Amino acid sequence: MTAQHHDTQQEDGIPMTTTAATQPAFYTGTVRTIWRLFGPHRRAFAVALVTQVLMAMAAAVPVVTLVWAVERIRTDTLEGGQVWLAIGLVLAGVAGQYVFGYISNRLAWTATFYGIGQARTDTLKHVQRLPLGTVRDRGTGDVSTVLTSDMEAVSTYAHSGLPTWFRAVSLPVFIVAGLLTVDVPMAFVVAASVAASLPLYKWTSRYLGRQSLERGNLIATANDRVIEYVQGIAVVRAFDRTGSRLNWFHDAVADVRRINERLTVKLVPVALLTMVIVELGIPSTIGALGYWYADGRIDAGTVLIFLVLVLRVYPPLLQVVGSAEQSRMAEAALRRIGAIHDLPPQPSPTEVGPGVSEPSIQLDDVTFGYVPGQPVVHGLSLQVPPKTMTALVGPSGAGKSTVLALIARFWDVDDGAVRLGGEDVRDLTPEQVFDAITVVFQDVYLFQGTIRDNIAFGREGATDEAIEGAARQAQAHEFITALPQGYDTPVGEGGASLSGGERQRISIARAILKDSPIVLLDEATSALDPINEQAVQQAFAELVRDRTVVVVAHRLSTIRSADQIVVMDGGRAVERGTHTDLLAADGRYARLWAERERASSWRLAAS
Repeated sequence: MTAQHHDTQQEDGIPMTTTAATQPAFYTGTVRTIWRLFGPHRRAFAVALVTQVLMAMAAAVPVVTLVWAVERIRTDTLEGGQVWLAIGLVLAGVAGQYVFGYISNRLAWTATFYGIGQARTDTLKHVQRLPLGTVRDRGTGDVSTVLTSDMEAVSTYAHSGLPTWFRAVSLPVFIVAGLLTVDVPMAFVVAASVAASLPLYKWTSRYLGRQSLERGNLIATANDRVIEYVQGIAVVRAFDRTGSRLNWFHDAVADVRRINERLTVKLVPVALLTMVIVELGIPSTIGALGYWYADGRIDAGTVLIFLVLVLRVYPPLLQVVGSAEQSRMAEAALRRIGAIHDLPPQPSPTEVGPGVSEPSIQLDDVTFGYVPGQPVVHGLSLQVPPKTMTALVGPSGAGKSTVLALIARFWDVDDGAVRLGGEDVRDLTPEQVFDAITVVFQDVYLFQGTIRDNIAFGREGATDEAIEGAARQAQAHEFITALPQGYDTPVGEGGASLSGGERQRISIARAILKDSPIVLLDEATSALDPINEQAVQQAFAELVRDRTVVVVAHRLSTIRSADQIVVMDGGRAVERGTHTDLLAADGRYARLWAERERASSWRLAAS
């Protein structure tokens, strides 16, 4: 759905929780976005980062103690008791590093584990609230990449990269702060190379961030191709589109390879140059020490202190430079996650109303198009009284299945309104809509798991008795119990281990278990064998009993028994009435009926 759709609906007086105009951007910086993603687990993560700073402070204690001891030795003021104090401080610093390191790592790992789980759940919930057209336009590969690869990149950075960054930056800051108390000009010399490397590091980070985002998008495209290839493997093999002929997949992989090469060629030299500039601090410090010692401005004790401490300043900073790629990959992943969250959800009422009072359906002058400016349904009005059957018939592409999707609010209309029980579906919560409606479409999808799991999907907390009762009504119990594991038989991805008729009956059992008063049905049985077709038809009869039904009808018997028949063509209702009335009118429906009767008697014959 576009932002214009949201704004128009708000102007029409339909209350909404969020709109594209009012929703703030989800990505607001790497750390802040991670903080937002982690939800209730963010405080544990914050404690993990704080303990990293404490770990750096503990690491600085032995260094500061050494400076103090050297100063006492240089001035010949070190006493016996102070030696034991210095030893105790060093041991305490070492112990503090281990204790704080353990606490930080434990909290960082657990907070990240639960936080990323929370982030995946929240992202999936947001995807569920999006219009189906928006999800379709993003592509399966893009959404799956966000939920897998991008979340994993954020996870790695959260439990490893970010704590390392806090520790690596904190230690040099503490040491330089200590050096300022010894000699201010020399402390600035130590920090000069770091300051000189910042502009180059910043440019590298920005460039890497842009390229990482593009890389993530290309990986999503490649994943889309992989999913498409696996799902269509039978077609690929049947038409010999394997190996070098699979150019559309090879091109996607080549794009990923090219951007990886671009990142390597352009960024490795720049990253190395940044490290060289940082490490120039060591010879610069030594040179300045030698010059000022020869000039008499500093003494031998100051030289010794700076020589010892300068080697503790730069190695942690080099860790930060080396982890720049990990940081920018996480940033790109967070931007892609944020792009999903920035997609405006379907408007939902701010206040929950009474819901659907009666199982009636009404379409008022509905116009809708999947592409703006290209409507596939034009000014359609339709009344479906409670507990009646309305059959939608017409040629392929007439808009029949689109009407079912609009009633179920998989998409929102461009103009007009769809009403359930007199209530505009846009004034109902998603829960109210789907409590009132059961949808059984032509393309049956079963989730990985057992047959029992898939039937139970229709009602949370369903008992085994209720599941079996629904299966019996759907004419599925007999074939299920004939399987080696019965109701505990795995169905495979998408139900691949079952036949089309078996999948259809399981989906009908799922719908029967849900027991909604309105049924939307795409009755597709043309591809089934006669035995399965008869069983599925019996299951359909159980499903629609005493319910309000809108069916995209393919069978003549369904058309004949409907209370109302709507003939669609080009997204418009061109005829409507009962079977007898429409035959008597001798119009479009009568011709369609005659063609189907002739087709039903068609036979193959030997030449």
